[in-house]
Amino acid sequence: MEEVAAREGAADSLPEGVRRRPFLLRYVRPRTGAALVLWRVEAYTALPLALLLIATLGRWPGALVMGSVMAVYAAVFLHLLESDPALDDVRAWTGRRRMGRALVGLTDRDDGVGRGRRAVALVPAVMILGPFWRAVTFHLFRMRRPAAYALSVGGSIPHALLWTGLVLGGVWEGLVWPLIKDL
Repeated sequence: MEEVAAREGAADSLPEGVRRRPFLLRYVRPRTGAALVLWRVEAYTALPLALLLIATLGRWPGALVMGSVMAVYAAVFLHLLESDPALDDVRAWTGRRRMGRALVGLTDRDDGVGRGRRAVALVPAVMILGPFWRAVTFHLFRMRRPAAYALSVGGSIPHALLWTGLVLGGVWEGLVWPLIKDL
């Protein structure tokens, strides 16, 4: 344990007279900053927009429009986070954690087993993660650009059909609308 602490301390220590750059200057570049701001905008507006679309357009047309909006977000996030050095640092950081080692093991194998594991991991990544986290995950997987765009942008439609159409539309039509229509 002392050896680990000594290695981590040595890695964090800088030579005498060298100043460490502030956190934001080390990690947040303009494109990364734009992606983070846009991520928060997407996070705060997704639910109200989905509810508005369901209430005005209907359950399934609203889900398709929401999927189109999320597809645009997905393409923008993939573009903004492309070749970002902060993601390389995140990947190195996760490699030192238990779950991160599983991620590194998943992405570094180039044989059939590695391709199969990545293919199985893509379904939950597309159906559960939002556009920003999908972009981060696909960059951490070191997925090729055309495949990442096709899966992330194209996966926005089934993602929206599940979460906006089925789940949120079901809650709207089954619980919320019957309560507010009589007011």
